[in-house]
Amino acid sequence: MNSILKPALVLFLICLVVTVALVLTYNLTKDKIEERAMLDSENAKREVLGDMDKFENIDNIDLIKEEILKNDPDKGSLRLIKEAYIGIKSGQEHGYVFLVTVNGYGGEIDLMIGINMDGKITGVKVIKHSETPGLGSKATNDDFLSQFIDITPTENLNVIKGQKTKPEEISAVSGATISSRAIASAVQSACDMAAELNNMKSESSAK
Repeated sequence: MNSILKPALVLFLICLVVTVALVLTYNLTKDKIEERAMLDSENAKREVLGDMDKFENIDNIDLIKEEILKNDPDKGSLRLIKEAYIGIKSGQEHGYVFLVTVNGYGGEIDLMIGINMDGKITGVKVIKHSETPGLGSKATNDDFLSQFIDITPTENLNVIKGQKTKPEEISAVSGATISSRAIASAVQSACDMAAELNNMKSESSAK
């Protein structure tokens, strides 16, 4: 009987010690991990919109999306917006930053996208992705993303395979059309939401 209990007790004690060690390690590092994540997020916002004094969270963005979709169900792409912020400098609103999640070829792609108050795309940064290395991942590189910068769309963004003839046309990455289109749809959703928020401000000011 003892020959069975002793190994079981030893195994239990080992598991207990390992579990306690993992819990202690997590408790010691979680604050630093959260602090690092917040810092990375702030840096990404500044990268896509500029060096703002602060970024105010639009904490009711989900309610705003649902209200828009209630009136216009065709704007379903707005659901891609996960978070929204207003960039403020010297007391003035300079634009918006959106955290957008879209499905690519290999899974979800998280992007931070900046749009100024005139509707111009100021920055696009991929935060996280699982696209195929050497193929879909090329659509997350600056060579592709830089095509969006400084466009003030007057029509929907359109991913093409041939020669560009207008600003809203984005050249697809060879062999990564799905990823290219996914990222373009994410940027389009940010442009659409920025326009909606500006419209709401205009209507509020007119009252």
